[in-house]
Amino acid sequence: MQSQAHLNLNFEALINSTKQTNSFYKPVFFNTKNLTEKQNLENILNEKPYIQIFDSIESQIEELIKCLKPGIPLSQAKIEAKDHRGHISLHDYGLWVYYPWSEKLVHILEEEEFVIVRTNRNKHKITAEEQLALSQKKIGVMGLSVGQSVAVTLAIERGFGELRIADFDELDLSNLNRIRTGIHNIQLQKTVIVAREIAELDPYLKVVCFHEGITEDNIDAFLTQNGTLDLLIDECDSFDVKINARQKAKKLGIPVLMEGSDRCTIDIERFDLEPNRPVLHGYVDHLDMSLFKTLKTLDEKAPYIEPVTGIESLSPRMKASAVELMSTISTWPQLASAVTFGGGITADLSRKILLGNLKLSGRFYIDIDELIADEQPNIAPPKKTENVQMSGADIEVYLSTHQVGAEIEGITIAEELISKLVTSAAKAPSGGNNQPWQWHYEKGNLHLFLNKQVSGAYLDPDYLSSYASLGASIENLLLEAAVNGLKVDWRFTPELFPDHIANFNFNGNYVANDLEYKLAAQIPKRHTNRKVGISQEISEADMNELKDIVALDGIDLHWVTAAEDKSALGKIAGQADLLRMFTPAAHEDFIEKEMRWSQKEILESGDGIGINTLDLNNQEQIGLRLMKDQKAVAFLKKINGGNAFKHLTLTQFQSSPAIGLITLPQHSPLDYLKGGMAAEKLWLSATALGYQVHPVNVPLIFFYKNHFQEIDDLAEVTGKQFLNFHGELKQLFKISDNIAEVFMFRIFKAESSPQRTIRKPLNKILSIGRA
Repeated sequence: MQSQAHLNLNFEALINSTKQTNSFYKPVFFNTKNLTEKQNLENILNEKPYIQIFDSIESQIEELIKCLKPGIPLSQAKIEAKDHRGHISLHDYGLWVYYPWSEKLVHILEEEEFVIVRTNRNKHKITAEEQLALSQKKIGVMGLSVGQSVAVTLAIERGFGELRIADFDELDLSNLNRIRTGIHNIQLQKTVIVAREIAELDPYLKVVCFHEGITEDNIDAFLTQNGTLDLLIDECDSFDVKINARQKAKKLGIPVLMEGSDRCTIDIERFDLEPNRPVLHGYVDHLDMSLFKTLKTLDEKAPYIEPVTGIESLSPRMKASAVELMSTISTWPQLASAVTFGGGITADLSRKILLGNLKLSGRFYIDIDELIADEQPNIAPPKKTENVQMSGADIEVYLSTHQVGAEIEGITIAEELISKLVTSAAKAPSGGNNQPWQWHYEKGNLHLFLNKQVSGAYLDPDYLSSYASLGASIENLLLEAAVNGLKVDWRFTPELFPDHIANFNFNGNYVANDLEYKLAAQIPKRHTNRKVGISQEISEADMNELKDIVALDGIDLHWVTAAEDKSALGKIAGQADLLRMFTPAAHEDFIEKEMRWSQKEILESGDGIGINTLDLNNQEQIGLRLMKDQKAVAFLKKINGGNAFKHLTLTQFQSSPAIGLITLPQHSPLDYLKGGMAAEKLWLSATALGYQVHPVNVPLIFFYKNHFQEIDDLAEVTGKQFLNFHGELKQLFKISDNIAEVFMFRIFKAESSPQRTIRKPLNKILSIGRA
């Protein structure tokens, strides 16, 4: 009940705040049965004749009688209402409540009777005993965007006795997409807006405002002043406040409830029942939370924020929106429908927790898009031909059938040396790190097969990408053989493509030249580097040396060095990367076949590209993870989004002193094998010169699919885009039509990448047959 002292304090505060109406949120009560207060009210009305007066006390008393006697007829209620107030006049019955911010005066029942009527329609979803219990509870709400809906819903149900609300922010026009208030409240403190709204629906509820938000100086007061909170509801944006508040709530045994409007994500942490429960379900246990407050940039903070928000469990549209942050939108989107829904859910859970009807902890989703959605047609995915890697026994049967290598004589070399050669061969680059090589040593012959089980992906049309990778592997093998004193007689076996690729036979007494020693020494050092380069020119001598290295059998190396041209190529490459994501089959291959999203996946597969090897910062890694969701990608395509991905590629190209392109006369398996050998030789030479290399072959593969693949599965619009891109690229490199663009790359100076792609163990790629 409101005390006389409390009423007087409100009146004194009103007198002292006439010049601070923007911060005033407590109504003033007048009991006109008290002559002093009656005179005070008359003075205000005389001073402010424009005050609006709302007097429905008579109907309120009648409604009270109906609540106390549910079966009584309305006519009888009217009669008994007069008897109920006795000798007290209608004017003096109850209290008058003055709202100074709106200049309104409202006549209402006194608190006990007001509460009876106000909560009557809660019964018996909330019993009288439960309502009484709730009236003794103290709740704290941090953050008043989503928190506004929570706080007001709690107040409507009268789900607390004291509510502490904290937010440092003022209302902006853009907040009105989800906060229910008027435009006249723009630039008003959010705490004041919420406190006023609660006061206008129930002036007897106690609301305590922390206008400065939650700080280290006031958090203890927020949690414990005037009694420890019974429940903490977290709807704030500040991550360090979330953690600090939870750590203190855990020590105090205060349960924590949080609702994220996206997918109505619910987090419940019952520190009152589980004193040893890890903060945020243990999602941040691997992080040193004491460091967070020292972090300055969003990229530094990203590893801390990601496990809390559950990046990969966001809705598709939220994922797409996250990709667009700071590109086409400036902040996280929220909708009024989701915020209002979340406010109701949070108030419901709050009541159950406070009444002891819900004791569990955890993270939960109430996703309307999943619960209520049109039934999707049950379309069976197209059947895919699954190739199986040949076993050693399979290979022996194959070789006996095809009589490969019988015409070449050589010495038998030790298995240890064969293993050494194949180990170097396996260090070659491959598209998506698919490692498409399968080696078999038998009767003095080393055979190279294409492992079809890992080949033939969307961006490996007609195995061309795999052929280039096998060529690179051959180059490494030949260099390793040379520095180990082995002369190699070998040949491609085009008559057996795409199964058997090449056959090698060895003889001793070979003396390697200086170039072979130099290049072989780079095999363990060579790696893909995707960093933004250091702005530094590449010398004409270095470009000529690299051009001469590959000049053989119609192979040519073309350079682009002009800044404008590099930017144009960067735009082509960036758009190709994005269109790859927007092409469902290519996206599926990238996500499922190429990428490895955790250390566990890397170790289990022994192939693919670990996300940790991409030289991406924390934000960029999160952005890439968001692209795993096909629905999010489809929506991003719909809104013409994804510019952030193009921007990264453009920056990489602009920071590189040169972009190179290796070409061959024809689009044949042999040409791609030879191109792969040339690319590896160039890469090793560039490494010896102190350069880093980043292959950028996605555009080239799309060009091939668009022009030369017999089955063209590109959408018509996408095909036209690539046709234009291809024409532009040919102009930039000054090359003619109908030649094979095998290998495009950035060359630049930078620190080596700290993480390298994994390689399969030797027993997965090499088998030893009969002597």
